[in-house]
Amino acid sequence: MERPALRVADVALFYGERSGGIRTYLDAKVRHLPAGACEHHVIVPGPRERHAAGRHELPSLRMVAANGYRVPLGARALQRTLQAIRPDVVLLHDPFWGPLHVTQAAHRLGARVVAVHHGSSELDAAGMPGPMWLWTPLFRAWLRHAYAPVDAIMSVVDPRRDCGRPAALPLLLGVETAYRPRAGVPRGDHTVYVGRLAREKGVFALLEAAAAAEDPWPLRFVGSGPAEGAQRERARRMGLG
Repeated sequence: MERPALRVADVALFYGERSGGIRTYLDAKVRHLPAGACEHHVIVPGPRERHAAGRHELPSLRMVAANGYRVPLGARALQRTLQAIRPDVVLLHDPFWGPLHVTQAAHRLGARVVAVHHGSSELDAAGMPGPMWLWTPLFRAWLRHAYAPVDAIMSVVDPRRDCGRPAALPLLLGVETAYRPRAGVPRGDHTVYVGRLAREKGVFALLEAAAAAEDPWPLRFVGSGPAEGAQRERARRMGLG
């Protein structure tokens, strides 16, 4: 008797309309999985509810115009979608889309839940207004609360400080082949940042490194985001042009 394919559902709140790390990661995952390897579903916020070919967009409101991040209208549509899919494994890519209710719903269906820890509470706090020391313990407390009932944590770093438990699975990230060194192609002198311009991405640290270098090196930013204006002003004050 042929064994049924594993049914996997990736749930991602911060799936930007045009770009973003989670979108890049999940889109690459969809392309990488060979046909028949598993039944793969991606559940993300969208302008309206749509279900087609393993992609499920659930009703939400636009939150950030620069990257098209959206806020879901609750978690009920997400729970209904899980009920329809009946996954074997649910991967939660953030702790903010009703994680406790979603984990409970997944467990009722007999699914295992894996929390995917992409960063850290410090990175989350860096993107908030005000001092990091105020936000960091709040994010850390919420992570421990949200991930307490999950079956496992997948992480690119040691999550014990944030989540109170180790990672059971490693999160392996890669580099787009266009940015890998190639034999016979001379390396240029420029340093290029491509992505969302936000404090938590380390863009200001990159400016400070360029300003502190004894031998000046060209630094270019490609992208947009909430830190764009502040970056321009910081670069001007540092004399970086």
